Amino acid sequence: MKKKSAFGKLILIFLLLAILLLAVLTGIVYYLAVQDNISSKYTLTERDENIKMTVVKGSVFGRDFDIEEIQINTFINDRFCREKTGDNTGIDHIRFYFYDDRPCEIYAHAFYQSFSFALCCKADFDVDESSSEVRIKLYDARIGELDIPENILNMVLEKMLENSDRVHYISSGGRNVSFTAEYTVDIPDTSGITIGLKEAAPGNAVLKCRTNSLSGEALKAGIEYISSEEGKEKVKGLIGHVKEKVGSLFEKEE
Repeated sequence: MKKKSAFGKLILIFLLLAILLLAVLTGIVYYLAVQDNISSKYTLTERDENIKMTVVKGSVFGRDFDIEEIQINTFINDRFCREKTGDNTGIDHIRFYFYDDRPCEIYAHAFYQSFSFALCCKADFDVDESSSEVRIKLYDARIGELDIPENILNMVLEKMLENSDRVHYISSGGRNVSFTAEYTVDIPDTSGITIGLKEAAPGNAVLKCRTNSLSGEALKAGIEYISSEEGKEKVKGLIGHVKEKVGSLFEKEE
């Protein structure tokens, strides 16, 4: 009986020690996760809202052009970041750093209900020219001072992006995130004007890009419109108007 009692006490001690160890490890993990020593990295210090003009000017003839790092960060923060209000979830700051001799670095500040976290990772990416699909590999990720194993990162990304219409989780080609960098302007009686990213490569504080030709798309849309029934009628009316004006030049003045 005494042996059983001693064995039971030993088991109880081991259980208490295991619970204590788990509590200590949980505390350490939480402490590391909530550390924020990178606020200067993810906070914008400058703004440049001219990214749309840069892209339009650069895409006129489908030639190479540079988008400044500050323009990209301004656009992303304005488009995708939001302030923490109550117990919601999201990102309120994010910042990209581009280099020509090492991977892109991403720093962010996110919140989940009442918790806030500083995040960072590295990124490699490429563009499928035929579909304008940007495929990104996120790796070497950290929450605070806590390293995130790659399998855990992929599980988190899959969960975060499962309801997203624009950004998707993938698990092929050494990449784990993708989105289509393409925009279409709808024009009646045509297939519209579509601008899509064809190449993107990081440089020092810039992203070197190339799109399809905006002027070529506009010409195609113009030909499609002229070939439509409405376009034919308008062209016919315009020709008649021109004939009338030209004919009046040869009429005798009274």
